[in-house]
Amino acid sequence: MSGSIASYDQLVRQVEALKKENSHLRRELEDNSNHLSKLENETSDMKEVLKHLQGKLEQEARVMVSSGQTEVLDQLKALQMDITSLYNLKFAPEVAGAGRSAEDSPPPPAPHRDVSGDLGRATFRMLEELDRER
Repeated sequence: MSGSIASYDQLVRQVEALKKENSHLRRELEDNSNHLSKLENETSDMKEVLKHLQGKLEQEARVMVSSGQTEVLDQLKALQMDITSLYNLKFAPEVAGAGRSAEDSPPPPAPHRDVSGDLGRATFRMLEELDRER
């Protein structure tokens, strides 16, 4: 009989340990869920910022075309392509669930040596920061 009591006590201890682990995992899941929600909100905010910037760039492009400043327009097109490439490089594999390796990814675009390059580098840094937080 004492063997079955010891066995029962051991089972009770195991159940208590499992309950503690379950509680810990629930808290961790909740924390991860909250963090994911925060990242989704930040990503949504960044998309809005990028849409706003794209709208401003398109408006500037229309003004430049009408005034004959095509050289700057070419720089803006390159910047837009850089931003799109960076976005695709950072987010497309994860969204699609492709899980591509680094060797399958295209190399990051070369930075510009003008004002638009500063914007491209700043955008790249923000994307990197979001990626680290994720």
